[in-house]
Amino acid sequence: MTLFGAIGISGSGIDAAQTWINTTAGNLANANDVVPTSSAAYATQTPFLVPVGVPGQVGAGVSVATVQLGSTAGLLQYQPDNPMADSQGNVRVPDVNTGAPLVGLLPAPADSQANASAIEHAKQAYTSALTIGS
Repeated sequence: MTLFGAIGISGSGIDAAQTWINTTAGNLANANDVVPTSSAAYATQTPFLVPVGVPGQVGAGVSVATVQLGSTAGLLQYQPDNPMADSQGNVRVPDVNTGAPLVGLLPAPADSQANASAIEHAKQAYTSALTIGS
């Protein structure tokens, strides 16, 4: 790790946590979307994080390898009064589990705060190091 590596590593953690928060928010915001049965439902988004660096050596942070999309098949739901209902009274809704993402989201703010704190401590250490020679 370079002298200033801590800032980059912590910054990558903040970016990863933000992607995690954004995809969860998108999933929750679209959980109640309704489409005709002939259309595709909203596909849930799941970010996959991977360590950055060479295995067996000091890491260089984390990155979002991909944001995987779930199935667009959704679930058929009987809503005969919905204007998008088919002749049997069904509409298609996303297959979004709202409980698990919310529980999984709980550590994200703490992760972001810990990374921001690490950046602040690194900045203070670097500033102190600059004053040694003066």
